[in-house]
Amino acid sequence: MNAHSLSLKRFPGGVFPLAFFLVVFFLANCRRPEQTDLIRFIDILERADIAESPFLESEADPKSFLQAHPVLAEVADQWPLLDLGIEQNPFLLKKKPLIGPAEQNVLLAPPKSVYRFKVEIPGRGFLEFFYGIMREVGPSRLNTDSRNVEFSVQLSARGSRVPLFSKLLTHSAENALVFNHRKIDLSAYAGQTVTIYFVTQGTRDALACWFNPVLYVPKLSPRNAVLISLDTLRADHLSCYGYPRETSPNMDALAADAAVFRNVYASSPWTLPSHVSMLTGLDCVNHRVTQPSHRMDPAIVTLADHLRRAGYATAGLTGGGFVSGLYGLSKGFDSYRVIGGVLAPDAAAALARSATAWITDNRERSFFLFLHTYQIHNPYRSPEPSNRLFLDEDAVHTELDLTPLRYNFQNRYKPVTDALRRNFIGLYDAEIRFTDEALVGPVIGKLRELGLYENTLLIVTSDHGEEFFEHGSWLHTHNLYNETIQVPLIIKFPGGRAAGTRVDSYARLVDIMPTILDELGVKGEADNMDGRSLLSLLNSGQPGEERMFRSALDSDILGGHIPHKTTLNQGSIKVILNDSYTPEMLAFFWTPPPQQERLEIYDLANDPGERRNLALVKPEMARRLLAYLEKNSRPTRKGTSRTSDAMDKIREELKSLGYIN
Repeated sequence: MNAHSLSLKRFPGGVFPLAFFLVVFFLANCRRPEQTDLIRFIDILERADIAESPFLESEADPKSFLQAHPVLAEVADQWPLLDLGIEQNPFLLKKKPLIGPAEQNVLLAPPKSVYRFKVEIPGRGFLEFFYGIMREVGPSRLNTDSRNVEFSVQLSARGSRVPLFSKLLTHSAENALVFNHRKIDLSAYAGQTVTIYFVTQGTRDALACWFNPVLYVPKLSPRNAVLISLDTLRADHLSCYGYPRETSPNMDALAADAAVFRNVYASSPWTLPSHVSMLTGLDCVNHRVTQPSHRMDPAIVTLADHLRRAGYATAGLTGGGFVSGLYGLSKGFDSYRVIGGVLAPDAAAALARSATAWITDNRERSFFLFLHTYQIHNPYRSPEPSNRLFLDEDAVHTELDLTPLRYNFQNRYKPVTDALRRNFIGLYDAEIRFTDEALVGPVIGKLRELGLYENTLLIVTSDHGEEFFEHGSWLHTHNLYNETIQVPLIIKFPGGRAAGTRVDSYARLVDIMPTILDELGVKGEADNMDGRSLLSLLNSGQPGEERMFRSALDSDILGGHIPHKTTLNQGSIKVILNDSYTPEMLAFFWTPPPQQERLEIYDLANDPGERRNLALVKPEMARRLLAYLEKNSRPTRKGTSRTSDAMDKIREELKSLGYIN
């Protein structure tokens, strides 16, 4: 046994009888975690490690157990943890519940529970965990009694059992959660094989939990990855992409240390499918999350899944909405929390505070941190004085929400004066500048302060862009022109590698996941991704390999009355296939849409603004590219999305963003 590995006694055991077949199938096909400096007790808990638990009663008499433990029966099959690498899940004790604004990986431990783990303590080993009591669900939430649970951790070594920790928590029905944190230095036991006991005692059936308990070795030079998604950020509005306004001083400075990919395409012109593509490496046609009612198939392996199994601490801090964990995006993350929300005018600043605190707390480990904010997204309400930075002196609006004005619904195609259009763009640019200063700058500053910057793979990108009437319409979720699907991609590699590199070859959001895995040396599943690592494009002077980007928009997203569209490229030639508006769709708009051809072809090398439709003048090219599009728009992988039953929980958020009437 090496110094960082874990040794457990294994005995045959049962599986909780209410477990549904999908969970059983998934867990049965998980491989054992790779040997790392981070051991998750949740991952390796097996039936043999459960010395005491109310759930043991279910093996002898399941019916009596359900009658005797109604609270536990309510949650028995809820929130199953499907992250990669968790091995068995006896009684479905390993869960990922939504607690307030956060999803957390927990080990459910209703009193009295005793879990025991035989481990070899490495040098400088630390035991770290959160512990707490969740609010009951369903009818049991009507219980107004307080719940008291004593949490304790004990260690048995060389025939002696000693207490490491003990704390009594009291929880009332009004709170979603009461919890605390503890970190224990085990270096005194370095090299010894010990048994660690996690014990809960107290109020019967209280939903006591151990949150992400780990044994880890602090690292002097951890290797980290931070992925920042700035929602609704089009590439050509950043200074480092040639924009004349100084919208992005911190991103510009980062770009000097980084490789800048100048022709990057999103998978869809709206948030949900593009983020699923970003975090799975799959095009929309293969992950099939293309409507707001869809949810990721839990069988899809995510970027966080791979990094978590490789020993990285994983966390997601997002604005919620379509990046909510309710859509399955939390898979693989130890914790996944909504920060800043969808409407706060300083959402980016709130996210920065949480992000820098999390980085500080996890600075001794290798980690993967995913950050997302809606700050740049409509409504445009950056705080004073940022909001006025790019406005004309006679600008009418110092903040603006285009949703009540119906610019993303009935007024999607309404023309405005040049002055008002400049007003819109000035407010949008101000959101970029505020996000740059309030979020990107502080995150970079914290990494530098903690000495982590050099060893961190830091990526800034976006899920889609925003149109300001370049093609006769507003905002996004309606077309596939470059202003809505061409996004920035800035990658700062560890050790300053590739600093100052500019890559003109085409790249895609689906390339981010394989690039991170490739750079960190984590084995992924290339055959199950549409994306390819971008490292091969960094060789100076070498022509980049041709990549086909695919972007799609499903029909009538959120009642927008827009028909289905799909686009892809063949080299610098971009082809768009548009379904036709139905009479009902056309009747929805107060100003009719501009005339749109069924097939559009543009030479991006000579016509980056997509003004000259070659399909109208080159019929042979049109026939060839139509066949090419139809061939390459078909699914290449098995799988499906699931219908989400959680829309009512986030409907108000989506309404605030202008996605819902």
